[in-house]
This record gives sequence, C-alpha cells and structure tokens, in this order.
Amino acid sequence: MEGNILAGFISSDSNTVYTKTLNKGDIMVFPQGLLHYQYNSAVSPAVALIAFSGPNPGLQITVLALFANNLPSAVVEKVTFLDDAQVMKLKSVLGGTS
Repeated sequence: MEGNILAGFISSDSNTVYTKTLNKGDIMVFPQGLLHYQYNSAVSPAVALIAFSGPNPGLQITVLALFANNLPSAVVEKVTFLDDAQVMKLKSVLGGTS
C-alpha cells in the first residue's frame, strides 16, 4: 500500500463505527456482510492491495440498492426513516420508480 486510506466499518450490534487511517504496511479486515468504506484521505494517489473471501464476492452499493429500483417508496420510507418527498427525490436522481 502507498499513500493514506481512511477505512472503516459499522458494527451490526450497536452501530459502532470502527475507523482507521491506513498507511504503508497497515492491514485492516472487514467482517463479512458489514457496511464498510474506504477512501483516499490524502492529496497524493493511494494504492492498496485488496483480497476477498471468494472468487465472486459481489458488490452492493447501499444507495443504489434502496433508490435505483422499483422497491415501493412506502417500504423505503419505513426502512430509512425518510419522508415521501425525500425518497421520491432520491429515486428520481438515481433512476428508481415509485
């Protein structure tokens, strides 16, 4: 790894955020199935080595999973605590339908 990467995940039991700035030589393991993130936290380019638990780990982007589909807005409102106007705005921007 080169550069700096801010990485973290959110626990499923208490929604605790675990975050760390990774530098050259650092390692971080993300528990399978937990919401996690990583991004370049510096001005210079960052390079990292990533490994998955299988040949097809899949990828699901949360915002697209909720708003870029035909999941009924009423359901999205219940699981996100957003009101109808907010859900409809996000769906219109991301290509979803009501």
